[in-house]
Amino acid sequence: TLVSKEKRRFAQDGFNLDLSYITPRVIAMGFPSEGTEGVYRNPMSEVVSFLENRHHGHYRVYNLCSERSYDPSKFRGRVEVFPFDDHN
Repeated sequence: TLVSKEKRRFAQDGFNLDLSYITPRVIAMGFPSEGTEGVYRNPMSEVVSFLENRHHGHYRVYNLCSERSYDPSKFRGRVEVFPFDDHN
């Protein structure tokens, strides 16, 4: 997509997301987005679908972004917030 360009993406099982498995139990990715921002970032609905389909009942989302947040209920309340300021 526009942001990840030629970087490695997760493209399996019908998913095409900008994320990386750090270990089999740790995934790193950017902030999931909604609306028009979802066109060039990981759409929230796709991220939720990915986690529910591939890691159902066995995931937790750690939001490290101090500038933005989202409704934890989108991830069935499995969200922890540890805010860090962006490097920009």
